[in-house]
Amino acid sequence: MYSVLLTFLLVLFFAVAFSLQNSEPITIDFFSWTLEASRAVVLLTALSCGVLLGVLASLPSFIKKSRLITQQQKTIAKFERIVAEQNEQKQLPVNPDPS
Repeated sequence: MYSVLLTFLLVLFFAVAFSLQNSEPITIDFFSWTLEASRAVVLLTALSCGVLLGVLASLPSFIKKSRLITQQQKTIAKFERIVAEQNEQKQLPVNPDPS
């Protein structure tokens, strides 16, 4: 619990220090749009967009693997039922032929 709190406070400290050191305004021109914001906001927005694009790029692979795992779990459950049934059949007492 304390390590999570300490990590959070450490990240918060560095975020505040980063924003204070990069507070000067910059102008961004993109086609016909012009945006003026502090350097910290621009850098953190660019970082957030990069993380979001990375997550979106890995999402199809994650979904594919998740479906494969689900399919394999169903196959394993099916084989476990088959093995259990075969073990039950082997353990049934055999009645000798009453002749």
